[in-house]
Amino acid sequence: MSLFDLFLAFLWGAGAAAALSYCFNISYYDIVWGALIGGLGWAVYTAALSPDGSASVLSYFWGALVVAFLSEILAIIIKKPATIYIVPGLLPFVPGGDMFKTMRAAVEGNLQESLNIGFATLSAAGAIAVAIALSSSASRIVKSLIKYLHNKRDKESHDERI
Repeated sequence: MSLFDLFLAFLWGAGAAAALSYCFNISYYDIVWGALIGGLGWAVYTAALSPDGSASVLSYFWGALVVAFLSEILAIIIKKPATIYIVPGLLPFVPGGDMFKTMRAAVEGNLQESLNIGFATLSAAGAIAVAIALSSSASRIVKSLIKYLHNKRDKESHDERI
């Protein structure tokens, strides 16, 4: 995969995230940040694809983890909910096309193909969910640790004054 391909993936991901942010009526300032996060996530997803270009569960996981992690960091810095950046950044990852293929195979009577595609689709959705959960949990742990250390420092400085 060339650097130009990754740059194009970044542009497509940023454009998709910006368009979805606009549709969700997010402020223009946040659209820029959401577009950057969505573009980086899609570039990581593209870089993690299999050599034959097929999507794997790990590519979904790494792309979603980047989006969720950067959204949590940005939410702390800007003091806004992380959902503002997570939802538009992750919407391009949703395996809707594969879900359509699953249903089409089931309607056509190809049960084995339907099960194979359906399992791959659910695995991709599960990888996205696990990435969001890991990022959110890590963010909460870091926030509580920072709060604990801040309170401890304040208590020590208060005790020294007395």
